[in-house]
Amino acid sequence: MFVPAFSFFGDGVQAAVIVDNTSRDIDATTAPIDYLVRNKGVLNVNGATTRSITIRSGSTLNINGATVVGNPGGEGITVTSSRGTINQATVTSDDIGLAVNRSSIAAGGSTVDVSNSQIRGDVFGAQVTGLSTLSLANTQVTGTGSNGIGADLLGGALNASAGTVITGQATGVRMVNDTDNVGARSLSLDNATVQGVNGSAVLVDRGTNATVNLSNGASLLAGNNLLLDVQGASTAAMTVGNSELQGDINIAGNSTGNLTFDQGRMTGDVLVENGSTANVTLQNSSQFTGRLDKVNGVTVNSGSIWTLTGNDTVGTLAMNGGTVRFGAQDVPNTFYQLNVGTLAGSPDGSSTFAMKGNFATGQHDFLNVTGVATGQFGLLVTASGLDALNPQQLTLVHTAAGDAQFALRGGRVDLGTWSYDLAQRPGETGGTEWFLDPATQVISPGASAVLALFNSPITLLYGEASSLRSRMGELRFNGGQSGAWARTYSSQYNVSGRSGVAYKQKQRGLSLGADARLNDSDVLVGVMGGFSQSDLNLDHGTSGTVKSYYFGPYVTWMDRYTGYYVDGLLKFNQFQNEAKVGLSDGTRAKGDYDNWGVSASVEAGRHIKLSNDYFIEPFVQFSAAQIQGKRFSLDNDMQADGDHARSLLGKVGTTFGRNFDIGNGAVAQPYVRAAIANEFVNNNKVKVNESNVFNNDLSGPRAELGAGVAVALSKKWQVHVDLDYSNGEHIEQPFGVSLGGRYSF
Repeated sequence: MFVPAFSFFGDGVQAAVIVDNTSRDIDATTAPIDYLVRNKGVLNVNGATTRSITIRSGSTLNINGATVVGNPGGEGITVTSSRGTINQATVTSDDIGLAVNRSSIAAGGSTVDVSNSQIRGDVFGAQVTGLSTLSLANTQVTGTGSNGIGADLLGGALNASAGTVITGQATGVRMVNDTDNVGARSLSLDNATVQGVNGSAVLVDRGTNATVNLSNGASLLAGNNLLLDVQGASTAAMTVGNSELQGDINIAGNSTGNLTFDQGRMTGDVLVENGSTANVTLQNSSQFTGRLDKVNGVTVNSGSIWTLTGNDTVGTLAMNGGTVRFGAQDVPNTFYQLNVGTLAGSPDGSSTFAMKGNFATGQHDFLNVTGVATGQFGLLVTASGLDALNPQQLTLVHTAAGDAQFALRGGRVDLGTWSYDLAQRPGETGGTEWFLDPATQVISPGASAVLALFNSPITLLYGEASSLRSRMGELRFNGGQSGAWARTYSSQYNVSGRSGVAYKQKQRGLSLGADARLNDSDVLVGVMGGFSQSDLNLDHGTSGTVKSYYFGPYVTWMDRYTGYYVDGLLKFNQFQNEAKVGLSDGTRAKGDYDNWGVSASVEAGRHIKLSNDYFIEPFVQFSAAQIQGKRFSLDNDMQADGDHARSLLGKVGTTFGRNFDIGNGAVAQPYVRAAIANEFVNNNKVKVNESNVFNNDLSGPRAELGAGVAVALSKKWQVHVDLDYSNGEHIEQPFGVSLGGRYSF
């Protein structure tokens, strides 16, 4: 039954009544009036402008495009124990924009779906009572007054999806009980936003037991920084899933907050007033950065991280594959103490406490368990380039009781020059404490890298010099004619720990040179230059690189009749040194510097021809080098100061070979070489962090073996290949390969 709009309300506004299973359609041509729909009536609105709409007792409202302006002091749209679908509507009111109500428990509540709309009310943008549900999609709901609330949930349920923004000038969403204490009392935000412009985003009050679910990028914004404010002996359970929050959560007035983060993130504090209770669970790679002081129970599971921003005390801390981080790693000189009543961890040791310290001053983070601690835990202690002042006093963990065990991640912690392991001892006041044990001290990767960098130019010079020496075989073919040459070479040196530090050095390089005969003498003078790169490999993922640029003159005298020769070289190097240090906490430190070196060598010998084109060539060689000392630092504050590095190498040996005519004027000269070398310098000092002095020592004898072949392809072209091996107390060269060619003018 449709009642025509012949009657008037007291304010002079004309109204239409739709009742008893009847329906009415209105559109843009319909004059704006009030509508009352009851007893299963239906109102269909398509592009119309109306005044207040009231839907009651099992009726239906369908809006597809509308402008609704509430009467003064009245509501824009009221749906009571009925059903509503609203799309592309603008609703305004100086009271409640949209009310979704119930008339009684027996009659049940209302269900309203709103999409692509704007709902505004001075007092409440929307209100939902018990047993009622309001669903919003791509809709703005606003409490516009100075004390306005975006959505007021009186026991009802509000579900907001993508594009929805609920805003209140005072509070975004208020959740309180229905007068009969019925309803879901729930707020679900799926990629939606709730904002309290001047107050809290979500307020739970008046003894309400409420549920808040955030998912898929949902957001809470608060003018007073309280994203969730639980007051008045209320209980709120909030789940943050795949969303990120920034602000605080307040639990006060004898209330309870149960917070679960599931792939969620939050930066802020959980503030717990005395008499109230809070529990926080982090799971599935969630992250929480902030204070949890006075929280009753904290659970950190499955790849989740809690980052402290201050000293905290929690009742129970349970961990299964999670991490508690004592402050951000990039904030220096901030150290925290975490007090835990009961600590429980998994037996697989997958849970971690990430700690740091300024060990040069003795300041560091501290875990204090005042009750029972059980489970296996790892300690990931931030590495430092500074030396520890008193390692034996660096107590990281204290437990009052229980069988918990702690171990360092990576088995050590790098503190300046030294690395330490963890040990345990009885605490002075009872219980057990874990500390860094100075008895386990070994040289750290940073110090090892420093020593290797200062040592490696000596072995690098060995490789560069050997590439030049092999030209002697080429000169024999052409009687010492002027020419130009090029060589490429590769070698490896294994330096033992007895030298000061163990490392492997792989070198590769290229040398170019040219020489000319002085008049018609037996003397050739030349100049050479080149580049080589050495890659250093140490333990724990530590490496170094030395790039060498070199040039220098050389002179060779070779008597064509007696076979005597003298070979001299003066070489200048510039080194570009870089270290990359793998530290115990998984981070890397690096540092670099440039320095110079000068070296000289002289070799004398005789080429003795034997029968059947065999020959023997005994020789003696002396080499000397000095590398510029340097002071530099790694970016983790480690300081290094190397003295001038020196080398004085003597060598005596012989080469044995034979010439073969291989046709077409070509001659091949295979040979083998054996020598004994001795390094005389044993005191190349390196200082780390001012007070720790090390000695790089490559001194002592070593045996050298070599083989190769030089081939004269013609009177002008010669090529060669050389293979070398050497071994001694401090250094081994498992292989050396040189390939080269010469063109004679």
